[in-house]
Amino acid sequence: MRLSQATMNLGFVRKVEELSGSSVRRCFQCGKCSAGCPMRSFMEHPPNRIVRLLQLGQFERVLSGRSIWYCASCETCSTRCPNKVDLAAIMDALRKCAWDAKGPSKESNVQLANKLFLDNIRTYGRQYEMRLAAGFNVQSGQFLKDLMLGPKLMAKGKLKMFHDKNENLPEIEKIFRRIAAMRKNGEAL
Repeated sequence: MRLSQATMNLGFVRKVEELSGSSVRRCFQCGKCSAGCPMRSFMEHPPNRIVRLLQLGQFERVLSGRSIWYCASCETCSTRCPNKVDLAAIMDALRKCAWDAKGPSKESNVQLANKLFLDNIRTYGRQYEMRLAAGFNVQSGQFLKDLMLGPKLMAKGKLKMFHDKNENLPEIEKIFRRIAAMRKNGEAL
């Protein structure tokens, strides 16, 4: 490995550790995190392997995979760790790094769903499921996805055609502006 590559890898690990407040280097690969993870069967790399890949400087494999997006942030891994590695926080940090990098992700629809979710919150002050589903289906190219589910949910009163805006919308906008300012200044969220 070239020196510049090693420096870049160490810099990435330090960034993840700073964002998460937890040390990747403390993990000794006991596997307790993966043994208790309810989402492990959906991940290409179980939690302990994610940490090992980071330790080996292979963060591109981590960021381009689906494992970090399938983490439910249930904190089972963090609770079980004998070395107090907060793997749930590390996964959050990795998702943030992947989001910021806008690199290839096998779960790019997750990023689209996050964006649409936040757009709804900013516009309405709460979630508007009809708009979220319609926007997601159109922007992801899955136009007819859930087409038959919508009328069933509406008939049961679980999905509303129209939605009122939250009365605290100016306060919610202040939150979004504060977050944008923090990102601009490079502050941790």
